[in-house]
Amino acid sequence: MLPPGLPWLEVPAAAADPTPSVPVAVARVERRELATGQSFVGTVYPARVSDVGSAVDGRIVKFPAQEGDHIAARQPIAELLRGLLEIERAGAAAELERRRQVLAELTSGTRPEEIEQARALAEGFEARVEYARSRFERLKRLAERGTSTADELHDSQTELRQIESQLRGSRAALALAEIGPRKEQIAQAAAAAAVQDAQVELIEDQLSKHTIRSPFDGWVVERFAEEGQWVSRGGLVARIAELETLEIEVQVPELSIVSLARGVDVRLEFDASPQQTWIGHVERIVPQADLLSRSFPVKVSLKNMIVDGQPTLRGGMLARAWLPVGRAGLAIVVPKDALVLGGPSPMVYAIDPGPAAATGMATGTVRPLQVALGATIEGSVEVRSGLEPGQLVVVRGNERLRPGLVVSFQMP
Repeated sequence: MLPPGLPWLEVPAAAADPTPSVPVAVARVERRELATGQSFVGTVYPARVSDVGSAVDGRIVKFPAQEGDHIAARQPIAELLRGLLEIERAGAAAELERRRQVLAELTSGTRPEEIEQARALAEGFEARVEYARSRFERLKRLAERGTSTADELHDSQTELRQIESQLRGSRAALALAEIGPRKEQIAQAAAAAAVQDAQVELIEDQLSKHTIRSPFDGWVVERFAEEGQWVSRGGLVARIAELETLEIEVQVPELSIVSLARGVDVRLEFDASPQQTWIGHVERIVPQADLLSRSFPVKVSLKNMIVDGQPTLRGGMLARAWLPVGRAGLAIVVPKDALVLGGPSPMVYAIDPGPAAATGMATGTVRPLQVALGATIEGSVEVRSGLEPGQLVVVRGNERLRPGLVVSFQMP
């Protein structure tokens, strides 16, 4: 209790901790004199379209790819009957293995056991020659004394010559065993294995052609054959369209084409996706006009959005492209990075500045503003409504903001 007679004192409540601010980067909305945007009608085309055909004759036994399916590069589209080729491959692979074993036997040289066997055979013939020679000499002496016939002496001489011939052969075989196979034999065996290897590769190539594969990532947009159908070499099987990247062809009149440059950014609108903001860039300007309309094809490249495995934009859709080809005038612009896309409509986060912080950084609260856009010009986007020159907008860090959040920033 307080002592009597003392006035009541009001004890201030503890100051609440200030909410920490989120650091962001900002830029000012500007008014510039530049060529304003003008809308042109265009058509959406896939970046690439391939009519995939068969490289060989055959009957389709599998056709898993259906229209509308996404298919990866090198993924099978269809398979042809290949039973006979698989039998030929098995036989060719077995023959290749046999020839490789022959080559390995030649290149490994003669085994020690084989050399020992040839040496023993030669030694055996040497012993037989020694015995036959001594027998011939004995019969020769007996014939001189008349105790042996001429036929016995002739038979002994013939046997001696035969065994001597066998001895020479066994010695030659021993020398060949010690030297090993001739280089020419090894080369012939290697060439035979290489020929058979090429034969196996040829069959493998034929087998690979019996599986028809997608040339790139894309979607199956049309099938030209069915399972069980016979297709000839060059016959079409399916059409594959790459839709991750799109090409929008816009027809631009000759009076406007002169002020358009390659590489400039283009804002695009699609009836099929009215709530999404799309920004592409001019990829090519075809230098040949249509002789009836006097308009030039302009190719605009655009990255598509894939949602649940399906492309948001598809071939043949209508597009409107805002090109910076209008008359020069004052336009309100913001950096492209200030746009927050993906919502029901394009928006930016504007900042209501507060007092400067002790660190020299300014603070403020953010609020979302929906904007109507025009053309994209040199890294900036024309804003037709929703902003005034001089306003501060967030250009980095806006993807994590929410309305009313306190942010800190360096004044531009």
